[in-house]
Amino acid sequence: MFTVPIIERLKREEREILIFTHENPDGDGIGSMIGLYLFLKKLGKNVTAAMKDDLPYIYNFLPAVDEIKKLPIDKVFDVAILVDAAHKGRAGVEIKAKEIIRIDHHRGGEFESMYDYVEVTSPSTTFIVTQILREWDENLIDKDIATCLYTGLITDTGSFRYNNTDERAFEVAKFLVSKGADPFYISKMVFERNKLSTINLLQKTLSTLEIYGEGKIAILTVFRDFLKECSALEEETEGFVNFARSIDGVEIAILMIQKEDLKTWRVSLRGKGNVNVQQIASHFGGGGHKDAAGCRIIGDYYEIKNQLIQKSKEYLHNEALIVV
Repeated sequence: MFTVPIIERLKREEREILIFTHENPDGDGIGSMIGLYLFLKKLGKNVTAAMKDDLPYIYNFLPAVDEIKKLPIDKVFDVAILVDAAHKGRAGVEIKAKEIIRIDHHRGGEFESMYDYVEVTSPSTTFIVTQILREWDENLIDKDIATCLYTGLITDTGSFRYNNTDERAFEVAKFLVSKGADPFYISKMVFERNKLSTINLLQKTLSTLEIYGEGKIAILTVFRDFLKECSALEEETEGFVNFARSIDGVEIAILMIQKEDLKTWRVSLRGKGNVNVQQIASHFGGGGHKDAAGCRIIGDYYEIKNQLIQKSKEYLHNEALIVV
């Protein structure tokens, strides 16, 4: 095995530890946060797991979700561990801590500490957390921890369909199953429990589909009125962008979600390997991965949409920017 500086740092920490993830949390962020939280609790650490937004419905089966606190927390933690985010600002609120350590697999981002563990080639952040915990003491990884980590692995690899899937992902999946993770149960809970409101919202969202760039760019939009009309929550839009991505010939899929102020748009981008959508997102101040990225843009809907289309066309037609 190998030496992991973050392990030695956390072994020495006897004071208050915070583990947090990004706003609009996904399975990888939540799974990493809870998995690490449960492990440190077993070691007797004084640890808190917290995030800004409510837990998405599809992850309510995970262990210890009732122990997750809401950010912001009005106290200064001795150490705060950021999981699955490029910088602490992605938490969406101020984090009060004497030291912040980042565990992540996103490209770019900010250096938070000499103990950061960032590995951009990893299939997921839960993959990295699993490696850390195995090195620390794999005997402490029980069914609950394995369930959290497996959930993050399958959601960030698209059930092992995305191009971040490699033999390491399958090896770690095998290990987590050996520790008690149930692939059938987890997949059923994550992917087969849609609310009727979600299906109604999806129907409205699909009606906004627009195709550009000779069939290579697909855009979907979730207007705020859609959420009200369907009695749905924004979290129910998770995975909607993949319907645009699934269209034959589409290389860049875009989902625009209107926020509460009606001026801010949360944008999700997905690719199929030929265009680096992370670079498109970074142009608008966002980030992510080659095939999955996002950003937030404030402004007029039509202007923002046209900007996204134009930038996407540039990446489609500029051979120097195409992923080889």
